[in-house]
Amino acid sequence: MKASISEKAAAFKRSKSPVREIMSYADPKYVKKLGFEPSDIISFAGGWVNHRAPEDLQESYREIIGDDSLFHLSGGYPPTLGTNDCREALVEYEKHLYGMENLGANQIAIGVSSTQLLYDLFQVLLDPGDKVLLLDPSYCNYPMQIVTAMDAHILRFPVLDVESWRYVADQKIDEFSKYVLKSNPKVVLLVSPDNPTSQILPDEFVQSALDSAREIGSFLVMDFAYKDIVFNESTPRYFSWGPNEHFLSIHSNSKWSRSLGRRLGWIEATEPIIAAMESIQNSSILCPDMLHEMALTRYINTAIEENSLKPYVREMRQKYYIAAQHTVSSIKEYLGLPCLNPQGGLYTCIKLDIDGASFVGNILSETGVLFVPGWGFGRTLRNAVRVSYGPLVNGLDAISRGLEKVGRYLRE
Repeated sequence: MKASISEKAAAFKRSKSPVREIMSYADPKYVKKLGFEPSDIISFAGGWVNHRAPEDLQESYREIIGDDSLFHLSGGYPPTLGTNDCREALVEYEKHLYGMENLGANQIAIGVSSTQLLYDLFQVLLDPGDKVLLLDPSYCNYPMQIVTAMDAHILRFPVLDVESWRYVADQKIDEFSKYVLKSNPKVVLLVSPDNPTSQILPDEFVQSALDSAREIGSFLVMDFAYKDIVFNESTPRYFSWGPNEHFLSIHSNSKWSRSLGRRLGWIEATEPIIAAMESIQNSSILCPDMLHEMALTRYINTAIEENSLKPYVREMRQKYYIAAQHTVSSIKEYLGLPCLNPQGGLYTCIKLDIDGASFVGNILSETGVLFVPGWGFGRTLRNAVRVSYGPLVNGLDAISRGLEKVGRYLRE
């Protein structure tokens, strides 16, 4: 008798994913089949940053690797929640950049990445059949994580006006609060700046969400993957919130320090949740990476002491602001299509008059320019594409060339 994988795994394998769709488009064999060399493709599909990592972070790795005793130490097991030194450094990081005063090292759990931490967190917070509320649009990976982690029900609340192509969360505060109270989700999951729109939720919206979660005994979870890429000098008040009984947040150094492949993330939550995360992580990852913790600890402590952290973050933000403005102006010039003006993050979204997936496949085959179809982020982006300027932050001319090629094809 033939052995078979689980029904959940089989369903996951069969389900359509925008990430897998884009990976198939970007496959060198597929690209060559279209008549292009992979190096000729101009891609707006990558959700990653491309600025340089801090020099002092590189130096931290060199010092550890170059020291026999430190390198030996980096090969040992850290605690399941991460080393206390690294947790304390992250407390100082939050205090230094955002003025957070009510966070302790005992309220931090370090993991392999924000993706792994969120997956494990779902197992801590949810029971089968519970509800998770997402905005529409929202990060395309959330639904798969929710279903595979804890077979919960997914609710959606639209915050994009598809007619005017405006992000209208500020106009829907009362409506959102009433929806939370009526639908009674166990978890409200928000991300700010947002992926895929790069919009920042207003303080009033997040405060209302927390008040509603408190009233029904739920959790407000904030995904801060892009927290450090904000274009306005002043950040929202909730960026400085420490954890409480109904509020917790997930973080990563992958974006701000260009450590996408040096995976490390952390969660900030109350001690009971951190204790539960320890039990789950014992089974999922056992422990985070010791070398990355040691290097990040040394870098944060040095950068704060030498007052180089804030200038580095400020310079990094400016690079992406320039890339964002260049992308928006190029869309207007070459495409003449509605798009969102980024407030942070790495993305904008273009409104189309046709299905986004069809548009992406056609544009790639005809121009060699790659976008991400919007359908995976929610119904509001079905006739839209996500455009990422993150990988092209050092190549603004490629942004112009790519959008010009698309505009020329559309006109013809």
